[in-house]
Amino acid sequence: MSSCRFYLIKTKKSEEVVQGLQQLSLGCENRKDAHGFLWIDATNNIRQIQLLFGEIVLEWFAGKGLTFSRTNRDLEIPEGIGFQKGARILHPLEDKTQMESVLAEARDAEFPAEWSERILEKFAGEQQ
Repeated sequence: MSSCRFYLIKTKKSEEVVQGLQQLSLGCENRKDAHGFLWIDATNNIRQIQLLFGEIVLEWFAGKGLTFSRTNRDLEIPEGIGFQKGARILHPLEDKTQMESVLAEARDAEFPAEWSERILEKFAGEQQ
């Protein structure tokens, strides 16, 4: 599988500053079920990262490190009109194999050039 290639999504929301943080959205050009968010402060320091690979969520928090979660959504989604996936609720992920897999995927991903080094350094030394 090729690595995920993320890009910045420009929206009105990405221009807003809430409680001193700006939220940037990431789309993935080669995997439709992968996307993410960055929260940055006024000096462009990353304060939080959230990456979703399918229904597995990898988050990094400044001062806390990594957390892994799984959403309440089904991995196998029926196709067709009228099926509603509903809201995502995060539950702690305890499967070490899934944790290692999603961390490897994040480390192998391509991010927008202006953020890539700063994002990847958050995952460099982390072990599960």
